[in-house]
Amino acid sequence: MKRWVTLAGVVALMAALLLYGSEAAAAVRRGLSLCAQTVIPSLFPFFVASSLFVSLGAAASCQRLFAPVLGRILGCTGSGVSAFLLGAVGGYPTGGRTVGELLRGRQISSGEAERLLAFCNNCGPAFILGIAGGRFASPAAPVSLYLIHIVSSIITAQFFRSAGKTVSPPIRQVANPSATGALVRAVSGGAYGMVSVCAFVVFFQVLLSLAESRLGILPPWLCGFFELTAGVSRVADTRAGFICAAGLLGWGGVSVHCQTAAVLEDSRLSMRRYLLGKAAQCLLSSALAALAWHWVG
Repeated sequence: MKRWVTLAGVVALMAALLLYGSEAAAAVRRGLSLCAQTVIPSLFPFFVASSLFVSLGAAASCQRLFAPVLGRILGCTGSGVSAFLLGAVGGYPTGGRTVGELLRGRQISSGEAERLLAFCNNCGPAFILGIAGGRFASPAAPVSLYLIHIVSSIITAQFFRSAGKTVSPPIRQVANPSATGALVRAVSGGAYGMVSVCAFVVFFQVLLSLAESRLGILPPWLCGFFELTAGVSRVADTRAGFICAAGLLGWGGVSVHCQTAAVLEDSRLSMRRYLLGKAAQCLLSSALAALAWHWVG
């Protein structure tokens, strides 16, 4: 039954592409423009930097610097703290990619990697402050949205505090590569990751365009459920819009989840805890935004 449903969906998509070819082509151009102007400039440098950070052993330094405080709050090692910090600064899907790098570098176990995915893959300040926060007239809205996002991810970490603790001990760390070799692998790996990310951005732009060609303009929450940028860019400057924006930022969108799965393709990690964590962060962010609107609005 699942095969037949999938096949029917593919056939329907192909038919829609034939019937609404011009709309699909315009959506591809919008997606490519979005990648060129926003996605690649904001993500590619962090992809390279996060890979270098892990492969050259800098993540291990977080054990000494941050583990005594932040590691205790999150319930993870210093390597896990580095994934959280890079995800909070680099944006989707930098946190997920960093977790994958830590696993491939044998600095964390697969159980800990799946737990970290539940709260380490977050939206970055560039997107929240520049795009999501710009939808609201209040000068406090952008910073409030970012703080809500980070606080909700920290609370989400508490829900998964005991998960992955007894799966398998961390594998012995391998020797760090040379700086030149690490740079070559970081740039080439970052380029491959960006191709996957941009492909999903363009694909979901096409899906939304085809859906709206038949159903009309979709509400922000429904657009954002599938593609974050499209949903956040439509929220209104109201309390409901603020709550919706916070929830969408916490969820990330199906497109982001596909991007995260793409950068973790060879890790064989289960995405179950990741999806549960994003759903929990969505609800927490919405609740915190409802409470914070009194000061923001």
